[in-house]
Amino acid sequence: MCGRTGLTLKRNEIQCACSYKPSKEQKYVKPHWLDEHNDGKEYKPSYNIAPTDVTPVLISSSKYSAQTSRVLKPMMWGIIPPWHKDDYKNHNLSTNNCRIENVKNSKLYHPILMNGGRCVIVVEGFYEWQTTIKAKVKQPYYIYSKQDDNVLIDDPKTWNNIYDDGNGWKGVKLLYMAGLYNVWQRNETVMYSYSVITMESNNTFDWLHHRMPAILDTEEQIDCWLDIENVHADAALACLKPVQALVWHPVSTLVNNAKNKEDICNKRVETKNKAAQKTLTDFFSKGVKRKSNEDSVSECKMSKK
Repeated sequence: MCGRTGLTLKRNEIQCACSYKPSKEQKYVKPHWLDEHNDGKEYKPSYNIAPTDVTPVLISSSKYSAQTSRVLKPMMWGIIPPWHKDDYKNHNLSTNNCRIENVKNSKLYHPILMNGGRCVIVVEGFYEWQTTIKAKVKQPYYIYSKQDDNVLIDDPKTWNNIYDDGNGWKGVKLLYMAGLYNVWQRNETVMYSYSVITMESNNTFDWLHHRMPAILDTEEQIDCWLDIENVHADAALACLKPVQALVWHPVSTLVNNAKNKEDICNKRVETKNKAAQKTLTDFFSKGVKRKSNEDSVSECKMSKK
């Protein structure tokens, strides 16, 4: 599952970090930012993003007027059901996560999937609470992409963020999570909202939790998931595979309270959980390499209309 995330970059930095090189183009472009609607709720950088908070989400621009094929749209975490008629804050359904196994049978998610509601949630990392060990207080962990040497995810002073259209983004490496989004409207209120797709954990992550977000690990996977015009929904779902190259560290239980938004939330702390430390040490000492996504990417390309 995925219950909290972190994203502290400012708007322009996120555009730079999400830059991409369109087909047949020589330079990188930054996705256009769409900032309207959402009942006045705006994206605010935070070390502890919780459901109902608003974060930037990558979507295809095919339904919108934009100069770039991808756009960034701030959306509220937790899809508002299309049939909900009252206050969007009170639909009383748990829609923060969407299980990949249930998408096709879901009254809520299947129509959204088939209508091109695929999106990519942009984060620096996400939090998970260990459920594999019995304890009165569950230990939270911060999970993120492996960074370059001397770059610490919990120390922005080490990030060295740089962008130019010839080389793209050279800075902190983000995580890109597959999701579904919907546009809900009642009277004058228009809300964009999303759910994070989750799947069964692999042997890299199952020591911590039995579920994990569907993370898009390559540019090809991101393109596959966002290309709603040419990649069928079934082929897009087939692109989603559990990733191997994740890094994590234990953090303070202060993150348990969604009101705590400061940088202390993702700071590394000492833990008595030797098993988790050993798992991480073994993972890198054995030189485990990132699994190839060639099979899933090829499947996407072959399934294009």
